[in-house]
Amino acid sequence: MSADEARRPIAEVLGGLEIHPLDAKWSPMEAFVLVKCLDEDGRSTWSYRTTHPMNREELLGALVVHVDLLRKELVDEWESD
Repeated sequence: MSADEARRPIAEVLGGLEIHPLDAKWSPMEAFVLVKCLDEDGRSTWSYRTTHPMNREELLGALVVHVDLLRKELVDEWESD
């Protein structure tokens, strides 16, 4: 992917995938999408896309909170076993 490549609608790029909808009263503003893909050789790899250049501090804060929540869920699962 080059920086000059035109952006396309999310449904076109991620066709066939589904996500939970937003609340009907909410309006989407930006998105950071982490995608597990198969490359041309059939190996799994990760890629990310953004809707447009995002505020990096805000994105980092959201990712840190999500990592902390995920870490807690995994620890809780480990301790319950």
